[in-house]
Amino acid sequence: MLPILVLVPMVMGAAIGLLTRYLLPGRAWVGLFLNPLAAAAAAGIVWTIGALMGAAVDNGWLWVLSLLAALLVSVVIPRILPARRAKADERYLTQLRATKA
Repeated sequence: MLPILVLVPMVMGAAIGLLTRYLLPGRAWVGLFLNPLAAAAAAGIVWTIGALMGAAVDNGWLWVLSLLAALLVSVVIPRILPARRAKADERYLTQLRATKA
């Protein structure tokens, strides 16, 4: 197993995260580096777990699963985070108005 090789799916995952950041709506609510870094982390974690389970470096499923994990994370974050942040902002604004009065 080549430990440095985990950087390849992580860079590819970051590229997927960066691409989905600009293709999906809601990027105003998500930080600039959150989507690419979360996708890179997901790809690296899945690749490392697969490698530790005994998958060879040239195993296609190892690469496919790591990149699918990156894609999943980079699609889910812009879908979930804006709605949660809008609700949290509304609660905070209500709380500020209540303490001011």
